[in-house]
Amino acid sequence: MVMSRFAYSALIAIALTHALPAQARPVSIALVGDSLANDLGNGMEDIFAGRPDIHVIKRTQFATGLVRTDYFNWDATVDNALKHGDANILVVVLGGNDHQPIRVNGRRLDPLSDAWRAEYSRRVSRFMKTVKQSRAKLYWVGLPDVRSEKLANGYRVMNRIFRQQAAKNGFTYIDIWNKFHTPDGAYSSFGKSLEGVSRRIRQEDGMHFTEPGRKLFANYIARSIGLR
Repeated sequence: MVMSRFAYSALIAIALTHALPAQARPVSIALVGDSLANDLGNGMEDIFAGRPDIHVIKRTQFATGLVRTDYFNWDATVDNALKHGDANILVVVLGGNDHQPIRVNGRRLDPLSDAWRAEYSRRVSRFMKTVKQSRAKLYWVGLPDVRSEKLANGYRVMNRIFRQQAAKNGFTYIDIWNKFHTPDGAYSSFGKSLEGVSRRIRQEDGMHFTEPGRKLFANYIARSIGLR
């Protein structure tokens, strides 16, 4: 049977379609949150420096959170932050500055009290509902363990709130609490870098990350969201 030129061309086109790998869809990751989110964003910029198909967008504000809305109101500003850049992955890191009293209608709610937890849960849920308007895949990163025992106790409570509200609001919760511990489960400012060398991974404040630590942080989150 003689094959027509049209049929032959069609077969060649089909063969090429199967032979050539599909172009990977560009990935745009928006980091939203406080200085810890900025640490994560810097780390992602480093580990994806050779990946033109991955774009990192930092929408971060230092010394902010969901408690001091008089200083910076994330609910009022996150809409505008998300409009700049069509992110298909959105990662939130917030709460590092929130271990402090909440004031509601002139009433002072002491940190971690029952009233404080109820109000903080409400604020987290409200913020998540605002962010859900984005079409991106949504991830909420829990707070890491820190050197200060007082802060660490507060962060444990807040992480439980984040996890609960993430489940209710369609976020994937990423737990990083024990990712920077010693083998026996204790906080340490030192650990092995991505290159396998012992380095300082936390800054002098016992909270933020050094450059090697930021890369470790970013690598773990990237793996958690399927980019490594």
